[in-house]
Amino acid sequence: MNSAVKDIREVACIAINELSCCKETLFQIEALFFAMQNEGLARDTLDQLIVLGAGIAGDLANDEERNLETLRADLDAAKSALRNAESQNVARNSEGQP
Repeated sequence: MNSAVKDIREVACIAINELSCCKETLFQIEALFFAMQNEGLARDTLDQLIVLGAGIAGDLANDEERNLETLRADLDAAKSALRNAESQNVARNSEGQP
């Protein structure tokens, strides 16, 4: 297998890390929602929290869209490399048989 191609385990580890980062960001957005429930907030402060939350959510969505494209490409490359390696093994094994 080409060393430049990530194997399926590496792709899975990267995906798990991405999910973990998403989880942390969602907890941050959740905290913003709880902060917005405070009835004593000035309208200006509430507006700032809304803008902050929207910015965080939008940034996360954009980042993860790119990350998903990369993960899909890496997974496809890993599957292809695995199939090629299996095909080469089958060919080598059949050459050795009478």
